[in-house]
Amino acid sequence: MKQGISIAVVGSINADYSVFMKKLPLPGETVLASQSGRFAGGKGLNQAVAIHRAGGDVTFQFAVGDDDDGKFLTNFLVEQKVVFSRILDAGTATSKAFILVDQDGENQIAVVPGANYSPKLKEQNFQDGAGLLVLQLEIGNDSNLVVAELAKKAGWRVVLTPAPSSEFDPKLLEFIDIITLNETEVTQIAGGADFESAGAELSKNVGLVFVTQGAQGVSVFADGQLLGHVDAMAVDAIDATGAGDTFCGYVVAGLAQGLTPLEAAELGTVAAGISVQSRGASNSIPLRQEVDSLMLKRRKG
Repeated sequence: MKQGISIAVVGSINADYSVFMKKLPLPGETVLASQSGRFAGGKGLNQAVAIHRAGGDVTFQFAVGDDDDGKFLTNFLVEQKVVFSRILDAGTATSKAFILVDQDGENQIAVVPGANYSPKLKEQNFQDGAGLLVLQLEIGNDSNLVVAELAKKAGWRVVLTPAPSSEFDPKLLEFIDIITLNETEVTQIAGGADFESAGAELSKNVGLVFVTQGAQGVSVFADGQLLGHVDAMAVDAIDATGAGDTFCGYVVAGLAQGLTPLEAAELGTVAAGISVQSRGASNSIPLRQEVDSLMLKRRKG
């Protein structure tokens, strides 16, 4: 399996403090939890790990504080053998995410950005030629705009996951070539009464659009048209945290390796389906061998 063209993820890294319970609390309600734990997370880290496990040639660039969470996350990446470039911003704390997960895998998440908003993340270099830059919205629009422009000038294509969508800056679309998002996010960004019209409209400005629809699968749009749809796997979800990042990472790796958009979408869909069957974000991302094996069984029916 070839690695394909170079991929850089410039993005967020969080210490995820997850709590598992039967039902998510209503406003003002207290519920008892069954388990808790600290996991390596953040959309940037999740996507970098997914690309790495999918066999992609990826480098992850991030910022952490000089604290225990920063050491925990750095050690995790070393153990995973992910190539990375760490910025140590001693003036702030490592980002934390507080995640509540119910028995159906649904979640509520609050993030304290911390070092993810370090201005030092703007200081990036891209070698001229083919490459893919992957961005999210957890490092601040200022950093994303600067880094995306640098990558475009070097001839790279830019991939965006616009989450959290509340932080989306339309100026980013000037630099984006590929976008992965869910059906709620696409209607928020592009307008339209439904995700199909919104996805088609967005793809007029962004060359390639992947719209995930949970248990209904994913639709792929290009140049104002629907390319096709990939059905989701039927699974019993335990924890959906990081599923979208797993999808994005596998899609990016697949495209870098020469897959068609629909082939990459199927690869990402199967990987995400596996990931929701385990707890945590990055630790639930499957290895490529497992995904390929399940894809083969899926195609044989």
